[in-house]
Amino acid sequence: MLLRAAAAGVARRASLQNRKREGGARAGRKEGEGPPPRSARALLDPPSHEGARLEELPQRHRSSSAQAGRDLAGFSGFLPLRREASRLYHTMQVAEDVCTNFEDELLFCEDCRLYFRDSCPQHGPPTFVADRPVPERAQSRALLSLPEGLLVKERSQGGLGVWSTLPALPRGCIFGPYEGEVVREHGDCTRYSWAVQDNGSYFFVDASDDSRSNWMRYVACASTEEEQNLTVFQYRGYIYYRVCQTIPADTELLVWIGEEYARTLGLRLGEHFKYEFGEKELLMKLFQELHLKTPPPPPAPHAPSSRTQYLCGDAAASPLLPLHKPGLPPGGSPFPLLEGTQNLVGLGRAQSRYWTFFGFQGDAYGRILDKSKIICKLCGVRLSYSGNTTNLRQHLIYKHRCEYNQLVGTQTAALDKGVLGTASEFGAPRPPAPGRTTRAVADFIVLDLMPVEVVEGEGFGQMLGVLDPNYKPPDAASLAHTVLRDMHTHVKGKIWELVRTLPQCSLSLDIWRHSNTLTYLTLTVHYVDDCFEARARVLSSRPIPEEPSTDSLAEALSEAAKEWGVRESTSYTVGGLGLTTQQAAAALGWTALPCIGQALRAAMEAVLSQPAAQGAFERLRRLASWALAGAGRGEKLWAQEPLLQAHLGRFLRDGGKWHSAYAVLQGLLEHSDPLAGLGPDGEATLRPQDWAALRDAAKVLKPMAIATSTFTKDPFSSLSLVKPVLTSLLYKHLVGSEWDSTLALEAKAAAQKELNQHFSSPDVNQALNLACALDPRFRGLDFLSHSDRVETLHLLKAEASRLAESPAAQASGPPGMALPPSPPAKVPKQDAGIEFLLGDLCSMRATSGASSAHQQVEQEASSFQSSKASALGQDPLQWWKTHHTQYPLLARAARKLLGVPATSVPAGWLFSSAGDAMHTKRQALTPEHVDMLVFLHGNRAMLY
Repeated sequence: MLLRAAAAGVARRASLQNRKREGGARAGRKEGEGPPPRSARALLDPPSHEGARLEELPQRHRSSSAQAGRDLAGFSGFLPLRREASRLYHTMQVAEDVCTNFEDELLFCEDCRLYFRDSCPQHGPPTFVADRPVPERAQSRALLSLPEGLLVKERSQGGLGVWSTLPALPRGCIFGPYEGEVVREHGDCTRYSWAVQDNGSYFFVDASDDSRSNWMRYVACASTEEEQNLTVFQYRGYIYYRVCQTIPADTELLVWIGEEYARTLGLRLGEHFKYEFGEKELLMKLFQELHLKTPPPPPAPHAPSSRTQYLCGDAAASPLLPLHKPGLPPGGSPFPLLEGTQNLVGLGRAQSRYWTFFGFQGDAYGRILDKSKIICKLCGVRLSYSGNTTNLRQHLIYKHRCEYNQLVGTQTAALDKGVLGTASEFGAPRPPAPGRTTRAVADFIVLDLMPVEVVEGEGFGQMLGVLDPNYKPPDAASLAHTVLRDMHTHVKGKIWELVRTLPQCSLSLDIWRHSNTLTYLTLTVHYVDDCFEARARVLSSRPIPEEPSTDSLAEALSEAAKEWGVRESTSYTVGGLGLTTQQAAAALGWTALPCIGQALRAAMEAVLSQPAAQGAFERLRRLASWALAGAGRGEKLWAQEPLLQAHLGRFLRDGGKWHSAYAVLQGLLEHSDPLAGLGPDGEATLRPQDWAALRDAAKVLKPMAIATSTFTKDPFSSLSLVKPVLTSLLYKHLVGSEWDSTLALEAKAAAQKELNQHFSSPDVNQALNLACALDPRFRGLDFLSHSDRVETLHLLKAEASRLAESPAAQASGPPGMALPPSPPAKVPKQDAGIEFLLGDLCSMRATSGASSAHQQVEQEASSFQSSKASALGQDPLQWWKTHHTQYPLLARAARKLLGVPATSVPAGWLFSSAGDAMHTKRQALTPEHVDMLVFLHGNRAMLY
């Protein structure tokens, strides 16, 4: 009430000042001409925030604010003062809510300080960190959903908190969504709840039940501005946490609201919100006092399986009406219309039955204020109106199917299978355009990499029957040979046109087993485009022999390269560690590079296979099974150590996987004291030497586990990162010391042997060194010997000169340069005297193009090498995007070398359980559909 009274007072004073200042101006301005009064425009602008500008909003999100300003100017002289102030306050609320709903579709870049939709123009799409998959309602579900790299433990202040175990969590990473039960009445439970704005009303996501929530419930609130490293915000109807400052290792994650969420809640905290740090209960109570409206029926629970918010057409939700349905329909209508809709103004000449549910906003005299926007009486949403009922009918079918069927008088109304046909003014539809639902089914199969036969399943058919009772899906064979085949042909043509013109590229080779008798080779092309963005396009998946020979593999590679036209433009391949792959690539004139992910896997498995470590792991597995299986055995222990049960369960599930062994082991070692005395018959299962072996194994695994997280930090990991990581491991972290135990020494030696044998080839090291020389982070090559550094720089200059002299370079010119031809230089007048005196010493010689290119490369390399190295967190391709005009010839070499991936498959597949899930999905595909579906899934970004 205080907030409303203050706003009304401000509006009253502003109106009196405007009337005096603008009385003459309004008299000379015709209706509809010119902008609204300056004071009204200032009040109608949305709350300002750094980087976001009102002129960046789409026109449909601005029109309501501007129209409201014109209406205010036109009628303020005729309304009583109190009504005018109330109306101004209401218009301000409408404008702010429209902008808040628009912000729900935007993300924020912590580096640019600008809002964007889907992908930042400068830094690309944000990184969403996924939870660990856990069945719904599983015991301790919240703890088990914790992503790798995070740790839940007790806080010194009491309670539990979340810490990062990664070397650094970069700014801009996004966690979420926040999961829990959707509640309508918030009550006094504010500790684990966040409010969600939904079309002008609010509901709450309550994570009090740890079996129906995720790990984000354990993130504590920041108590000061300095310690806050996460910002809470709402995106597409869900709550997320964004990293607002880099989080070092062993740092607690602490969240608090920012201006975004304050605007979402309508708190208007502005500069004052920083003084309420940590008082979440007070914050939510303040919010409740300001919003005493009954919330609408809540949406589906915020569970991982339901994350899509459906929006209608181009409608912009606007809380012009209280969004709740009363017990009795207003006006005696048989339909559940919203309270207050009887005041909406209808169209006098309207005859269509759809107008039962729609009307326009009117003024005090019943005149329509804005004929371009119409309001639904069932939900309060504003729709665009252009003179016919197309949008009205679509909205009813998509959002209010029961009311629509009741209106037309039958439950079997003829609904469109695809895109709704355009309608006349009176709602008579034209013939529908079929195919929309079928295309959606095909997209579902491609995006989730599902077998085509899923459309014939009973559950799938039942789901479609609920969504559209009149739609009958095609059988699997028809869908595969029509819609999916057309999608495959379309995308394949686009990629073929693209890759055949690439001046240079690299290939990654993924050899995977489909069944006991069938093995596939999936080929992916990698390149850096003209905007210095790394791109990857899947080319084909071909069956090969179960144990391919060099000749058979070389033949398969040759056929694929010839089909796609990349034989000559390919220089490097990244594949497995076997000798067959290297020899097959060499037979085609390519340099074969080992996958760093597979090499790290071999090194970590060598550590885990040490006899002492294997024995300790086996006894720990028996202890975990005994503790978790026996009823009542660990109840007292679980009460004292609430996290121990979750750690033991995770060890049984993931402890045997090389990529998660370190994280699981580290969590259990922190609870070694309560585990030390556990065992059947009162005897300890783990002996002191077992605990020592586990600690030694964790110590050796740690640097390699950090290396795996380094390669998965960014969507694309370049070849340039391999040599520095290998050098650090081989010559620092895996070097034995006199304080190491026997197990530690043997484990380090085994890991070193695995890494050394795969990267000892001179050709491989030459490629790694060249990539480092072009990476602005490692341009000094400080980790190389002096002789290797000199040789690498010599090879770099030769490679840049060769690329500059290539036919493709001569035809296109330097990258990023489009300069007009220079006029011929003036020839100076000959001086006979100086010619006689110095002619023999300084004869005029034409400089060849090759020599000129070589000189330019020398100058660029010298300048580049002497420049200050970039920060280790710098994206090398983004650096070249900014500086390619400064080093045009080196930029060609950078696009070639920095576009080579470090791994043969996406790093996330190698270093997490995502790879296991992908392998399972590919194995479930019918062999005749493998090539088509793997191709479409890998190139899904080109479908739209």
